[in-house]
Amino acid sequence: MKIHFDRTTNVRAPAIRALLCSMLVAFSVSPVLAENVQQTKTLSLNEAMQQTLAQHPALQVFPIRQQQLEAQKKTANLKPAYVVGAEIENFAGTRELSGIKSLETTVTLSSVVELGDKRLSRVELVEQQSDVVRVDRKIKALDLLGQVTRQFIEVLNSQERVKLAETGLELAQTTLTEVNKRVGAAVAAEADLGRAEASVNQAELILAAEKRQLEANKVVLANLWGSYQPNFETATGSLFAFSEAMSFEALFNQAQQNPQLERFAAETRVRDAQVRLARTQQVADLTWSVGIRRDEGLNDSALVAGVSVPLFSRQRAQGDIESALAARNEVSYRRQDMLLQLHAQLYRAYSGREQAIASISKLQQQIIPKLTKSLEQTQTGYQRGLYSYLEFLTVRQDLLGARRSVIEAATAALLYQTEIEQLTAEPLTAAE
Repeated sequence: MKIHFDRTTNVRAPAIRALLCSMLVAFSVSPVLAENVQQTKTLSLNEAMQQTLAQHPALQVFPIRQQQLEAQKKTANLKPAYVVGAEIENFAGTRELSGIKSLETTVTLSSVVELGDKRLSRVELVEQQSDVVRVDRKIKALDLLGQVTRQFIEVLNSQERVKLAETGLELAQTTLTEVNKRVGAAVAAEADLGRAEASVNQAELILAAEKRQLEANKVVLANLWGSYQPNFETATGSLFAFSEAMSFEALFNQAQQNPQLERFAAETRVRDAQVRLARTQQVADLTWSVGIRRDEGLNDSALVAGVSVPLFSRQRAQGDIESALAARNEVSYRRQDMLLQLHAQLYRAYSGREQAIASISKLQQQIIPKLTKSLEQTQTGYQRGLYSYLEFLTVRQDLLGARRSVIEAATAALLYQTEIEQLTAEPLTAAE
């Protein structure tokens, strides 16, 4: 019994390339209840990504945040309010001021003239904060795409492990048949038959466990688009399709356009806007008032007007300016730290992928062919009495172990590839 490893085209790169271009459009799609999702037999990575981008609740908060900022922008764009005031004097006193015969009534209209472009600076700050929300939405979307891809790979891994467990069961059953023949012919010990039967039972347990793990991984994948049950039977794709990657230097150049770093640029613009807003406080605002005063004692009226300006505004604003400048400078150092972390993370993923692919190549081209041939020779030798049951069983387990190692190495390679693509926000291979 042989396992065939597909060499089908890698479906991940075109899926990610298309989705990275269109994911912002997908944010406007409203969530769909799990019960309304139609059952399908197969699921591609592209379809899993589309469903997640359209339905994951974490992405639905960003339009709400934008609405909040739009409301804040309206408030920031308001001019100072007009204030109507009234004041009465010289009433309910004694003697000449008794009653209202000497009453003085003043009605005024007042407001503040903002100087130094304060209103424009407030609006600019909100606009820059809106840009940060846009970048955060992109970061969250890429994070979800990474989660979907990793979980999709886990489903593919489980599907291959189920196939391998089925192969292991078939090999155990074939071995049991051979042992049964030799025990029946009185050329093998009765104990070998019991061990062969136990081996079949163990293979059945392994197969059942792998099937349960497959179902669990499918449920976790379906949860990413808000479904409690998987709406598919099989994930389509291959664990064993790899393309030549770009050089590490080219990938690192791409990684410097990572949305995480883009966010630092957006945050820097917010901090700059905060600095400009703080500096506007150096220019004092002008408070004015105009009104009319009625003097009942003189039976006459007159206009009143007033202007006031706070003193020492430049000195009072200095603390806020220094605080805003410090916050802006902090962003630059945090970006440098993030870039170093990104370089290390990218290099680990790049090296890990290369090592995993090298392991797969050695296993598929050298180790598995030798073990397959050895198993055939050992089986023939066992039938002729040249090898013991233990030797036959050992070679069989070695072959299954090597095939399992191929599956795990392929899974690791794709997981590393997913990490690289998430760090660079681009497919691993160069655009065709």
